[in-house]
Formats: sequence, C-alpha cells, structure tokens
Amino acid sequence: MTIALIAFDGSENAMRAVEKMLDTVDTSKLHAHVLNVCEPIKVSEVIFKDTFADMQAINKAREEEGLALMAPAKARLESAGIKHDLHIRFGDPAETITEFARAQQCNIIVIGTRGLGVIKNLLLGSVASKVLHLTEIPILLVK
Repeated sequence: MTIALIAFDGSENAMRAVEKMLDTVDTSKLHAHVLNVCEPIKVSEVIFKDTFADMQAINKAREEEGLALMAPAKARLESAGIKHDLHIRFGDPAETITEFARAQQCNIIVIGTRGLGVIKNLLLGSVASKVLHLTEIPILLVK
C-alpha cells in the first residue's frame, strides 16, 4: 500500500500536484493524507483581555478555512475512489509536513511548487525545498 501525504494550500499548483499523483501512483493501493498547515498565531492577532478565548477563535477560523481550501482536493480524491483523510496542523509548514509524514509512515510526499525562479528561491527558500532537505521520504514536486 502507498501512503501519500499531499501538502495542500488550495492553490492551482497544489491541485496540479494531486492530479500528477493520481497519474503517477498505483491508485488501487493508495491512501492519501491531505494536509493543510496553518501558520502559528502571532501575538498581534490576540487581544490580551481573554487571550485563550481569542486563540481558540482564531484556531477554529483557520481550521474552517483550511478545510474549505482542501475541498477541491477532497472532491477529486473522492471522484477517483481514493481513500483519504483531511488534516489541519499549525506550525512551520516544512517542519510540520516532514513530521506528519514520518508519523503517518508515508511512502511519498506530494507538493506543488510555486515556480518562483532560481534567484528568488535561493534568497527566500520555499516550503518544497525545505521539506526536501528535512526528510528522507521520496518527494514528488510538481511545478
């Protein structure tokens, strides 16, 4: 069985990655984990009079937004008859993707790239290139 982690941010590139995975992997033995990683809450987002309640409200809103972003991937996987689970996590995207893939014993990580170009990528880095350096799990990068 192939266990795939699809890092999904709702972009066109992320959907292309889903399609490429479906074309590349034996789908008869595929289980997909679709993961949306939200940035951690910043202090500037929280009103200090009731910090815990504010953090819960922000996290809930981000979870709902993440689930909405993953709807196209969910619909595509369902139409292809692929077993899948949707996940929302908070943290640094590259580290969270890597840790999640290890925890779920994934055989492959699927990531769409933004195609920023060589110079911009060298200066800014990217989630895809960071994941590539953080993991030993094979990665399917889709431009």
